[in-house]
Amino acid sequence: MGMDGTLVDRYRRQKAYAGVGEKGQLQLANARVAICGMGALGSLIAERLCRMGVGYLRLIDRDWVELDNLPRQALYTTADAELVRPKAVAAKSHLSEINPDVCMDSVVEDVRFENALQWLSDVDCIVDGTDNFEARYLINDVAWKTGVPWVHGGIVGVVGQSMAFVPGRTACFRCLLPEPPPIEHMQTCDSAGVLGPAVGVVACWQAMEAVKILLKSDRAGDGTLSSFDLWEGAVRKIRVPKTAMCRACGAENYEFLEGAIGSQARVLCGRGAVQIQSSGRERIGLAALAERLRTLGKVFESPFLVRFHFPPYVVTVFEDGRAVIQGTENPDEARKIYARWIGG
Repeated sequence: MGMDGTLVDRYRRQKAYAGVGEKGQLQLANARVAICGMGALGSLIAERLCRMGVGYLRLIDRDWVELDNLPRQALYTTADAELVRPKAVAAKSHLSEINPDVCMDSVVEDVRFENALQWLSDVDCIVDGTDNFEARYLINDVAWKTGVPWVHGGIVGVVGQSMAFVPGRTACFRCLLPEPPPIEHMQTCDSAGVLGPAVGVVACWQAMEAVKILLKSDRAGDGTLSSFDLWEGAVRKIRVPKTAMCRACGAENYEFLEGAIGSQARVLCGRGAVQIQSSGRERIGLAALAERLRTLGKVFESPFLVRFHFPPYVVTVFEDGRAVIQGTENPDEARKIYARWIGG
């Protein structure tokens, strides 16, 4: 209701844009989107799509809100952190106040090969808000098996990237990156830091790519990777060609979705620990891993393992990719700690 008592169309200004219009707004209202990961990127993507009136949002995250999330995860509050609210639950609560017309489901789960099709196959677009490569390869497998487009995004420090992957039109994520990078060289937001404004740029870029997909724009999925260095103010567009020998979109070999590649977590009874077994990886360079972790805390190194102390946790990583997370018996929490400090 406007100040003069007349009804105001919530979406009138975006419908005024020629690329949307009345028809496009109806398309958005009928669209279904799954957002995988509700951290820095995912929470802002969800807010942008919610405000635009996307009809259904599935908010998926295994994690909970912590105080050090708040500088870059703008959807959440201090109260969320104090109450240790699951991110998916907190996000749904806040987004429902922003736009009650949007239907939302909160899924407090780790997306794994066992449940990926359940959560990601019945939507019009999947948006990547994850923090690890295993999840991205899994999303890619689902996308190419089901034909659902997805939008990738990632950022560490002030350097980010994004690309829209559309089955039948573009290359896939494994064309871009056939294998996960070596763990010992991977930086995370906890090891390299991250700045909130840089997160905002990448998240809004992803949201825009998702909107183009939902509107069936001919500009959706142009086959390029957008690369950002937000400290330098540089943006590059890099064309990613399809790879005929790609194991995913070429050979239709969906190894991550089939569980042939991926981490398996097992509680070690009586030890207060969880073992994560990573299959399908090359061996880890322990010396390089130890060197990277030494700037973050106490590290013990031997020819056989690297042990990193992050109170109340102790993380022990072996050359074959196996890790033991002491200080928890919760597999989801162990995966979070592994992704946060080691990479994944």
